[in-house]
Amino acid sequence: MNPLNPKEQFLEAANALGLDACGACSVIFEDTLEKNLSRTGPIPFAPPEIRKRLSPEELLPGARSFFVILFPYKTEDEEQANIALYARPRDYHRINHRYMEKIEEEMKALYPDESFLSLTDTSPMVDRWLAYAAGLGFFGRNHCLIHPAYGSYVTIGAILTTLALTPDRPLSLSCGDCHACIGACPGQVLGGKTFNPWHCKSYLTQKKEDLTSEEEKILRRTPYIFGCDECQRCCPYNRNARPSPLPEIREARIPFVSGERLSALSNRGFEREYREYAFAWRGKKVLLRNWEIVNKK
Repeated sequence: MNPLNPKEQFLEAANALGLDACGACSVIFEDTLEKNLSRTGPIPFAPPEIRKRLSPEELLPGARSFFVILFPYKTEDEEQANIALYARPRDYHRINHRYMEKIEEEMKALYPDESFLSLTDTSPMVDRWLAYAAGLGFFGRNHCLIHPAYGSYVTIGAILTTLALTPDRPLSLSCGDCHACIGACPGQVLGGKTFNPWHCKSYLTQKKEDLTSEEEKILRRTPYIFGCDECQRCCPYNRNARPSPLPEIREARIPFVSGERLSALSNRGFEREYREYAFAWRGKKVLLRNWEIVNKK
């Protein structure tokens, strides 16, 4: 008989892969989450129907728990960069899923009658809330989840399961008196009574529709043509954050893409060259538009 309970077995499988920021939470969400989502309103790249974001059983019938994993991505910052830090290694969606598939395999062998479903970023679930509920961080003033050791330089994965896992408790940490991110934000969307994600530079670099003159001004405030790290670069938790333990984060990195290179590539050539990277999902046209705006004289 294995002396470990299901949550401990999850943790053991994750730790063996170098993943040491993990926790568990229930599929039953607090009422405050629905109220917060309603007050915030629609956000980019998430389903507008709040019910979909709060219905894990629609993804996995009989689901009882989430095992939540943080995937750190901090490395030494490259000198010349115009791609956000998280998007410089190969696509984190694929990296995260490969790790979670290995954990799933171990758990399925132990519990063949239970079900498991790996999720990362593209599911309708509220990823940051799952990580918060699993005791893996707190919400910063920049609306990022901040882990005590890895800062906000993390992507989030979760394995939804029919197993009952002992839930962790949320952390009681906060940003304290620090307001550095508010002044650093190119879109000036932080620090007010309401949060306007539609002027976040990271969103604007991925917006497919034409940009207004005001949105173009926001893009020109930093050199990035995909994403935006400004509110993270100034965060004290990130300055002292541990580097990622994952070898994939340090391999085949692309910190910079030039307008000359983008112009020289056909759409098919762009797909061949960059398809393994998260920044490629919007295609050559959007990135080239961003380059031209950022480098406009």
